[in-house]
Amino acid sequence: MYDRPILPLPQRPLNILEGIHLATNQPVEIVLTPTESRLAQGKTNEEWDALCVSIEMRTGHIIQGQIQIDYLIIDGIKRAFH
Repeated sequence: MYDRPILPLPQRPLNILEGIHLATNQPVEIVLTPTESRLAQGKTNEEWDALCVSIEMRTGHIIQGQIQIDYLIIDGIKRAFH
């Protein structure tokens, strides 16, 4: 019945914001949900604000004024955030 090994499901590359916490100078990585990934690639202030609220509600990380975001990684491709 169990003659084949159980293999993990293939994983999609994670979508991540990388930055530095300004008060502690510690690196920060925030894994994004699919909705947050779309917002992170947006062009408006409303999308940015919605992203920050979503991340804070989900993780407790407050981005605005506390974390300098340096990189956005989408589907495994790392690029400068600004």
